[in-house]
Amino acid sequence: MNKIINVFKNDHGVTLVELMATLVIVSIIGILSYTVLFQGYSNYQRIQVETQLRDEADLIMASMIKDLFILKDGQIEVENFCTNNKKTSLLNVMKSGKFVKTGFEGENVLVNGNVINFYNQNVKIIPTDCSSNSPTSITKNDTEAEYTIVFTLKLNKGNKEHRMKFENTVQVIANSKEDAG
Repeated sequence: MNKIINVFKNDHGVTLVELMATLVIVSIIGILSYTVLFQGYSNYQRIQVETQLRDEADLIMASMIKDLFILKDGQIEVENFCTNNKKTSLLNVMKSGKFVKTGFEGENVLVNGNVINFYNQNVKIIPTDCSSNSPTSITKNDTEAEYTIVFTLKLNKGNKEHRMKFENTVQVIANSKEDAG
C-alpha cells in the first residue's frame, strides 16, 4: 500500500517517452472507437431506410395480391403504353362486367381503380419511363398464369436519396379448357 502512495507522492513526473506512448495508445483507442461507433450509426440509418421502403413495398404488394389472388387469367389484361415519355403499366381487371385498373400510372399506384397512399409520405415511387429498363413495369409470363410486378421506391433521408427495387410474381388461377373453348 505504501508503494502506491509513494508513486503518487513522487515528484519526478513522467518522461517524454512515457507521455508520448500514452498519447499514441489513447489516440489509437479513440480512433478505433470512433470508427466503430460511426459505422454502427451508418448501418442503423441504412437499415432504418430499408425497413421503411420494405414496409411500403409490402403495402403495395399486399393490396395488389388481395385484388388479383382470386381472379382467373382470362379476367386480366396487361396494358403498357407511353405518353409524353411516361410509361403506364396496368393490369385491367374484369370485375362485375367492367374493367378496373390495377398497376402504375405515373407516380401513382392504383389498386382496384383507387390510388394507394403511402403511410410514410417521404416514400415515393420512381415514375416509369419509356426505356426498356424502366424502374416500374408489369409483364405477363405467357406460359403460366403469372404476372411479374417490378417497381422501385425512393426515400430522401437528409441529403441522400435511397432507392430500392422490388420484383414480385403473382400467380392467378389458370383458365380451364372450358373457359377457353
